Amino acid sequence: MNWMLAPGVGYCEAGGELVFLDLARDRYFALRGAERASFERLRSGEFNDSDAMTRLVRTGLLVRSDGVGGLEPASAIVPAPDLSSADDGFSLTAGIVAARALYWARRAMRPSRIAGTVAELATAKRKIRSVGREGEMLAIAAGYAASRWVVPISPRCLVDALALDHVLLKRGHAATLVFGVRTQPFAAHSWLQTPEAVLTGTAAEARNFTPILVVG
Repeated sequence: MNWMLAPGVGYCEAGGELVFLDLARDRYFALRGAERASFERLRSGEFNDSDAMTRLVRTGLLVRSDGVGGLEPASAIVPAPDLSSADDGFSLTAGIVAARALYWARRAMRPSRIAGTVAELATAKRKIRSVGREGEMLAIAAGYAASRWVVPISPRCLVDALALDHVLLKRGHAATLVFGVRTQPFAAHSWLQTPEAVLTGTAAEARNFTPILVVG
């Protein structure tokens, strides 16, 4: 019997801290002291006594796995290009599509729903192969970016990443949703990307954050 990260949980090392995101509990936190030492031993395959494991399980970070365990930190290569200067592709149709997706995303990102939303996105992406369709994805994303201004919802990293992810999935495309953090001071960010480009926000901003949870 192995251990793996619970659904909706991701982590990274940032600023010397072991930082976790737990979507089900809508929180970011650092694992320190005895709990961090226990997690590091578990990740390395070393022995943990029952008290240490009990403390770890109580954090809600872990679940048992009958297969291969999964305790690796999040990882994503952030591409250099982005769509921040995209101004081609505006259309009324794209604006309507963006509006519907944004109103959906605003509901889907509520604390009580975000874990379920991300789980559903992950399940949908596993059924899709977007290999060789990068150009189509970039064109849809450019249309979204060029038409986004008509929607009276303030731009926010998560609402836009979720909205565009939703639009792409409806068209049969699976992009990668990335949550990131930085410390000193603490800040969180999220963005959507493909292997070739950052689709929401800018690549420069995304590169200021360490990926903590990657979906897709």
